Amino acid sequence: MNIELEKIKLAQQIFTIESEELLVKIKEFISNEQVDIWDELPVEMKASIDRGIQQAENGQMLSHAEAVKKLKRWH
Repeated sequence: MNIELEKIKLAQQIFTIESEELLVKIKEFISNEQVDIWDELPVEMKASIDRGIQQAENGQMLSHAEAVKKLKRWH
């Protein structure tokens, strides 16, 4: 199946729909199918992100300039 071709065919079908009710149903269906990327992340990654947010909220972070300076020392 060529996904791009299928998208084009689906879009063409949608353009021919005259029923507002059907268009609303299609829109609702698509909205309900949207995936929150957070739900797809591994537990370890979520924990790491949460730690980073907590550190930032506690002021435990570097400015961009400070980070660049530290990186230059490693190279």
